[in-house]
Amino acid sequence: MHLAIAIVKLFIFLRSLFKLTQWLFLKKRWAQSKQSQCAAARSFRAGSTSFQQLSTAETEVISTLIKLEAINNIGGKCPFNPKELSPNVYRIVGPVIEQKPWLESNTDTQVKHTLNGFEVLIPSPGRRCLPTKAISEIHFVFYGDIAVAIRAPGCFDILEEQEAKPSFAPHLSIIKTQISSVYESSGAQKSPEVKPTNIDRLIQHMDQTHAILYRDSCWANAYMFVVGMAGVFSLILALIYIGVLSDVGPAYLSEASPGLTLVITMSLIWPLLVSGFVAVEHWQFSKQPVIAFDREQQHVYLSPSASEKTIVIPWEQLKISVRQLYMRGVGLEYSVNFAQLQFTTIMPDSRITLGAESLAAGIGLWQTLHSFMLRKLHCIQGLETTKPEYRPGDPPRDDIYLFTRRLKEKINGKDFFALIGWLFLSALTLGPLPYILASACSRFRVRQTRRRI
Repeated sequence: MHLAIAIVKLFIFLRSLFKLTQWLFLKKRWAQSKQSQCAAARSFRAGSTSFQQLSTAETEVISTLIKLEAINNIGGKCPFNPKELSPNVYRIVGPVIEQKPWLESNTDTQVKHTLNGFEVLIPSPGRRCLPTKAISEIHFVFYGDIAVAIRAPGCFDILEEQEAKPSFAPHLSIIKTQISSVYESSGAQKSPEVKPTNIDRLIQHMDQTHAILYRDSCWANAYMFVVGMAGVFSLILALIYIGVLSDVGPAYLSEASPGLTLVITMSLIWPLLVSGFVAVEHWQFSKQPVIAFDREQQHVYLSPSASEKTIVIPWEQLKISVRQLYMRGVGLEYSVNFAQLQFTTIMPDSRITLGAESLAAGIGLWQTLHSFMLRKLHCIQGLETTKPEYRPGDPPRDDIYLFTRRLKEKINGKDFFALIGWLFLSALTLGPLPYILASACSRFRVRQTRRRI
């Protein structure tokens, strides 16, 4: 027995020593490679002249490309810094593009190729061309010391634009590139004339005077998970208290039966855990961007966070950009499509960006807001129709009605084991409590939002 324990300890020690040696070697090897590649990039920029400069719109496209394919959505730790992007466009004739050896460093943009000795980010359209076409010329810009390929004549061109006619609204003018499709409008322009929607449930409140827009995470499913985990964690702590800590605890708990001690301990720990989660949720919401539309005054309130000053602008000066993004991760050939709604003004650095399900959903949401400001729409009930658990006329929050509806659906279902599992989950999460908490939190957030404007 002692020999087996000694063998296990020796194996753990040797494996740990091997991993440490490997980490130190790779750290030194990657540092040397990074210094060499950065020096090659600086040498190229010092000895070459740019033949073109990006415009502001093109810079935004390249910034979106880097964030999509390399940093924000692929797991990079370093946030994108627009100041690192140089607008100078360089050209290399007869480029030497090679796959990076696994021992060489991967930077924050997770590049997989080198171009004439320095790191280069090849976007997905270019990666598809590499195995089949010989690239005779390539154009790129620098993000820090990393080259970002933007075009290769005859192969791909990230900045190539064309007008797209979407199937859901062929009358709309949409600009399309290889990484995104963009619809732009403003409060002063005509309505997009599509079906009003609230698919992503971004519009949280609408009455006769105000429409409030923000991303709300207080849904019943999230609270069900948190309440259930809090119950399990409370049970574990209660059992530990009974088995280990009850002897040093209060006398009345030490003398009580284990069952009574278990109930008392759980009743003390469980509310603290749930209350802590609710407190953290409200603290995080203070950093959540909020947009409010006042149709009585024809004003729009942009509030990036509770600590920043709310920007008030006339409705006619509000600009909207709905962008459908086609993301392809580094080394991946499948697409992950999603959309962004960007509300901007003529003032610098005054923009709020929210996520959307698709281009159609984003434009439909803009139609909803446009109709509200023109007094053609007065209620958001019935606009959410894409999720089976919601019905036309439901309020934009999870309430007790949703719990009873789901319970009836499970009881009327034919899968006995699914019913047992759902009833066990309901018992673990104290029945309708997650729905009550989610509904109360959503209503509180609406009141909290009103205090910002």
